[in-house]
Amino acid sequence: MSYLRSVARSETGKAPAAIICLLIRKALMNHIPPYALVIAIPLIAALACGFSIPKIILLAKKKRLFDLPDNYRKIHKEVVPNLGGVGIFFSFIIVASIFIKFETFHTWNYLVAASTILFVVGIKDDIISLTPNKKFAAQILAAIITVYVADIRLYSLHGILGIEVMPGWLSIAFSIVGCIFITNAFNLIDGIDGLAGTIGVLCSFALGTCLFLQENYSAAYVSFALMGAIIGFLRYNIAPARIFMGDSGALFIGFTISVLAIIFINSFDPSQNLLAPFIHSPQGALIFALSVLFIPVFDSFRVFVTRIAKGNSPFKADRTHLHHYLLDLGFSHSNTVTTLVTANLLIISVSLLVQDLNPNIAIVALVALTFGLFAILYLMRKARLAKTELIKAKLNINTPETSALYTNGKELKVSTKNVSIPAVSPEST
Repeated sequence: MSYLRSVARSETGKAPAAIICLLIRKALMNHIPPYALVIAIPLIAALACGFSIPKIILLAKKKRLFDLPDNYRKIHKEVVPNLGGVGIFFSFIIVASIFIKFETFHTWNYLVAASTILFVVGIKDDIISLTPNKKFAAQILAAIITVYVADIRLYSLHGILGIEVMPGWLSIAFSIVGCIFITNAFNLIDGIDGLAGTIGVLCSFALGTCLFLQENYSAAYVSFALMGAIIGFLRYNIAPARIFMGDSGALFIGFTISVLAIIFINSFDPSQNLLAPFIHSPQGALIFALSVLFIPVFDSFRVFVTRIAKGNSPFKADRTHLHHYLLDLGFSHSNTVTTLVTANLLIISVSLLVQDLNPNIAIVALVALTFGLFAILYLMRKARLAKTELIKAKLNINTPETSALYTNGKELKVSTKNVSIPAVSPEST
C-alpha cells in the first residue's frame, strides 16, 4: 500500500481515472512475475476477444456486413460476417498496451500506428472493397514506419547467399519487402475456416516462447497477447465458421508476426538466455524464424510465381493454394488445417536439426522438404481429379441432376440438387 500511495502522490494533477489505470498497471508490472504474465496475458486477450465476437456477429447481421460466396474461389456457400479482425485487433492492442514495459519496448507506438493503418484499410476493404494497389500502398506505408522510422529491421543474413551484415539501404529495403510479403502471405492463406488463425497461433506461440526465454519480456507479451486474441476468435471461426477475420485481421496479424520475427532474430544472444540448448546461434535463430513462417511464405511464393508465369497478376484470385489442393482431395476444413499445421511443425523440427549446417544448405534442406511434400500433394490431387473426370464421363454427367463424388476414397452416387462439384480449371492441375 505504501508503494501505491507513493505512486499516487507522484501523479498528482492527473485525472482520477488515469491515476487508477496507472496504479493498476504499475502494481501489476512490479508484483506479478513474468512467468505468470505469459499465462495471464493470452488468457485475458482470449476472454476479451471471445466476449466481443458474438456482439460483432450480431452487429454485422443487423447492418448486413457479410462476405458473399462466389461459387468458385471462396469455399463457403452462405453469407458470413467478415469483421472478426475488429475483435482480434482491439483485444490485442489493449491487452498488450497494459502489460508491456515501454522502457524496454520503446518502439511500441510505431508498431501500433503501423498496425492501425493496416487494420483501417483492411476493414474498409471488408466493407466496401478496395483495389489491390490501395491495399499495397497501405502496406508500404506501414512497413516504412516500422522499418525506417522505428528502425526495426533485419541487419544481417548470417551467411545466407554469402551475406553477413547488410548495408543500411539493403537492410531497409530487404526488411520492407519481407514485412510486406509476410503480410500478404497471411492474407492469402485466409481461405478456409480456421487456417489463418491457427497458423497465426502457431507463429505467435513459437516466437513468444523464444522471446520469453531470451528474457525479452515485452516483445513476448506482445506475441502472447496476439496469440490469445486469435484463440478467442478461433472459437467462432473453426468449421463451420460463424465469422471470418477478414482483411482487417489477416493483414495486421501477418504484419505483427513479421515484426516479431525480426525482433527475435536481432535480439538473439545464445550466451544470455535459456534458449541456447535449442537454438545455438544467430544463424540458427534466423533459420528457425523462417521455418515458423514457412507454410504461408512457401504457399504465397509458389502461387505468385505460378500466376506471373501464366501472365496473370500475382494478386489475381484462383484455386491453386495448398488448402484448395487438400480440399480437392476430399479433406474437410478441419483436416486441411490439421495437415498444414502438422507440415509446419515438421519443418520447424527439421530446422532445429539443420541449424548448425551452412545456412545455404539448411535453407535448401527446408525448401527441398517442402517441395517434396507439395509434390506428393500435387500428384495425389492430379490423380484424383483425373479419376473424378473419368467417373463423370462414364456416368454421362452433363447436367446438375446426377453426379459422383468421392469422400475419403469411397465412391458415392448422389444427387446434385443440393450438392455441387467445384469446378477446377485444367491449368491448375
